[in-house]
Amino acid sequence: MPDPIRLLSTDLDGTLIDFRPGLPAEPSFFERVEAARARGAEAGLPFIWTINTGRWWQSLSAELLARAFPLAPDWVILTEREIYRIHNGRALAEYGWNRRCAEAHRELFAVAAPFWQELREFVESQTGAELLPDPGSPVALRARTDHEADRVSQFAETRLGEWPGLAIVRNGVYLRFCHSDYDKGSCLRHLQEIVGIPPQATLAAGDHYNDLPMLTRRSAHWLVCPGNAIEPVRSVVLAQGGYAAGQNFAAGVVEGWDALLAQAGAEPLVGEVAAWE
Repeated sequence: MPDPIRLLSTDLDGTLIDFRPGLPAEPSFFERVEAARARGAEAGLPFIWTINTGRWWQSLSAELLARAFPLAPDWVILTEREIYRIHNGRALAEYGWNRRCAEAHRELFAVAAPFWQELREFVESQTGAELLPDPGSPVALRARTDHEADRVSQFAETRLGEWPGLAIVRNGVYLRFCHSDYDKGSCLRHLQEIVGIPPQATLAAGDHYNDLPMLTRRSAHWLVCPGNAIEPVRSVVLAQGGYAAGQNFAAGVVEGWDALLAQAGAEPLVGEVAAWE
C-alpha cells in the first residue's frame, strides 16, 4: 500500500537541520523519503517532497551541499513566497505564480513607502537591531535578542492596519515583510493544485513563526513540529491534532511522521514504528 502521505512540506532551518553549521541532517529522514518515493512509484502515486523555506536558491543549494543532503527535494518554496520545481539540480520557476507574486509585492511595497521610513527610524533610534539587505523586502533586520525582535514586531503591528495586505515574516531574531496573500501556506496550497495532491494527503513540518501559515489543516492534514519548536508552534500543532515530537530537528520530523502513521493504522515505511510517549 502507498503511504497515505503523498506530499511532504518541510521547513529547513530549525526543522530539518540544526542551527549549528555543518552538522548533517538525521539520515533516517532521507530513508523515509526514499521509502515513500519507492512505494509511491510502485503504486503509481508519486510521493513529492518540497522544502518550504525563507532562503533564496543560492543560499539553499549551498546549504544542502554543505550538509551533504543525499537526496534533493522535488520542489522548493523560496523566500516563503516563490515556487520552483527542481530538475537536474536547477530550480525552474513556476512562472505564473511567481510573476503574480512579484507584481503584488511591488505594488504593495511602493504604496507603503511611508511605513518603511518610519520603521527604519524606529529601528535605528530605538533598538540595536541590524538592518539587512534583502531584495525581497524593503526592510529586513536581525535583532540582537528575541525580546528586541518582539519590540520591533509590536511596533510594526501597530502600523500595519494602515497598509492592508502587509504582513510580518519572522524566524527567530530575523524579520522581513511580505504580502499577506503569499506565504508558506498559500504556496503549499498552490503546489497541491499543480501536483494534484490534496491537503488530506499532505504532511507539513515546521518549528517557528514563519511556518505557522502551512501548519494548518487547511494546508495539511498531517502536522508535525520537532522538539525544538517554539511554544506557539507546538501549541498550534497540538490544538489541531498534530504531533509535537520529543526529538529535535529532522529526527523529530521522522518521529512525528511515524507516530501519525501509527495513529492512522498505516503500515510503517521502514522497520518498526517506535512508541513515543
